[in-house]
Amino acid sequence: MRGTRTTPARRALRGLLLAAVGGALYLAGGCGSLPKDALAARLAALPKNAGIGPLERRALRVDLGAGPRDLELTWLHRAGAADPALRPVVLVHGTPATLYTWSALLSGADGEPGLDPRREVYALEVLGHGVEPGPVAESFDACARYVVASLRALGLERAHLVGQSYGGEFVWRAALDAPELVTSVTLMNASGLERRDEDWLDEERVMRANPLAGFGWLLNSRARITAALAPHYQGELPPDRVEEVYLVCRNETNWRTMIALARDENGTRQAELARLARPVLLLWGADDVAYPPETYARGFAAALPDARVELLERTGHYPQEERPVRVARALERFWADVEAAR
Repeated sequence: MRGTRTTPARRALRGLLLAAVGGALYLAGGCGSLPKDALAARLAALPKNAGIGPLERRALRVDLGAGPRDLELTWLHRAGAADPALRPVVLVHGTPATLYTWSALLSGADGEPGLDPRREVYALEVLGHGVEPGPVAESFDACARYVVASLRALGLERAHLVGQSYGGEFVWRAALDAPELVTSVTLMNASGLERRDEDWLDEERVMRANPLAGFGWLLNSRARITAALAPHYQGELPPDRVEEVYLVCRNETNWRTMIALARDENGTRQAELARLARPVLLLWGADDVAYPPETYARGFAAALPDARVELLERTGHYPQEERPVRVARALERFWADVEAAR
């Protein structure tokens, strides 16, 4: 959850309040975590997700770094034309989020179509997120391993990968680890570069430093989610978007994954970006306050061997939610160029 910057005194006060109230709620039993099956039903019922097909599930065996284990893969599939020239697309959400962040990109908005219906599209639910029923995702490495295992389980090769925010880092790490599965990479407002001290946001500082931040799901509220999301939208904050993130954050596993990843974000694989030998589109909201494009989009462009930058004006941290039609057109242009060159 992205927040705003405040003074050190206010940050300290918020941290103390979180520790005191969170600890009291935890000891008292607090509010129950929203189960994943109930979360799935409530997310699917949101008007923003109307018309999106049913979720698919299958067993998934993946090594998260401590040996193979059996998990469950959850995804949304939209079939396309049987045209081998059109490579499949895999969409990977950020944190805290769910595969439903791509709803408008798939179905369109304001009477305009989304992604070309001829394209086969997969939207993945990542370990520790959304309605995926597995354990907490402890690191970016675990999430990237999960993405690679998902691509292999679905039999996907030479796919176009798209990741937003933390999902961008899941994607570029996956592309480094399994380049044979990847045709191109699109990073939207992505993490992965070392953050400057002044760029950490208020909510992130609390997540990283407060020992009781993992109990924050007990304090979840729509008002808190609204305050955290509002700085990242240039237009009106959609009520369905607030409700979606609120519901996701009512699940303890999702919340603890967010805390774990906030603490793991450190730019440790930044130096490896130079060996990502795939075309990369850096599709960035020009008004992003989490990863300002003049620092982070340009930083990725300097580190990557084959990258182009496209800024979306009057757009914040969530282009796929704010400007789904513009994002769809930008993606289609990029993919067409990549496929024509191969």
